[in-house]
Amino acid sequence: MLIYKIFRADEWAALRDTGTTQGAPVDLADGFIHFSTADQAPETAAKHFAGAEGLVLCALDSAALGEALKWEVSRGEALFPHLYRVLDLGDILWVKPLPLLDGVHVFPEEVSGHVDPERAQFDAFKALPRNTPIEMLNLVRLRTHAAYPEGHELHGTDLSGLDAYRNYGRDSGPVFARVGGSITWRGWPEAVLMGPASERWDLAFIARYPTAGAFFEMVTDPVYKSAVVHRQAAVRSSRLIRNAPIAGGEGFA
Repeated sequence: MLIYKIFRADEWAALRDTGTTQGAPVDLADGFIHFSTADQAPETAAKHFAGAEGLVLCALDSAALGEALKWEVSRGEALFPHLYRVLDLGDILWVKPLPLLDGVHVFPEEVSGHVDPERAQFDAFKALPRNTPIEMLNLVRLRTHAAYPEGHELHGTDLSGLDAYRNYGRDSGPVFARVGGSITWRGWPEAVLMGPASERWDLAFIARYPTAGAFFEMVTDPVYKSAVVHRQAAVRSSRLIRNAPIAGGEGFA
């Protein structure tokens, strides 16, 4: 999985110029370099970098750091990644700016993700015909730990993103079946052959609906709406793409 380090402008400049760093003053004081997961990074920015301009966000592959990376209990009793060696410039997969907008740092899509449709996207979807069959391509990246909102009965439990997504499937399944939905294909994504190295998916499937109207019937059903909280707790990012079914053939086009 990817983990993230936020650097101030002078800290990043020093790493870029020298090729190594022992971290920020807090890292030196603690004896290790602090990192965050995608779920933890926005809170880290708000807590330790509030109002700071010129920040950059660096992504690293946790597995590539080997035994020097330890997962230890920290803020909120959660496990955080800590690196017990110097950080090399070559460890970093990518670097992106972390701009400040209205006092809040704006994280790139790889971290902030797409969980729910934006209004303009949903309006464009609604403008398409509703009386034709559709096949919805779903690509899903799961959170490591489910993020249920405060007040929900599952908030603070030790559920994984996959656990929460299974809850979503369990509770939404009867509505999906009632409107005539079916899964025509599903698979475990194994590798990205073409595309950004930072983009990965945990689940992939195609859901078929007898009409687009059946899809609207599902998403407006009260039972389905109550099930969506599980999906929101489970998903780090996703893609939902409407397709019009066409006949197969021997060629690609």
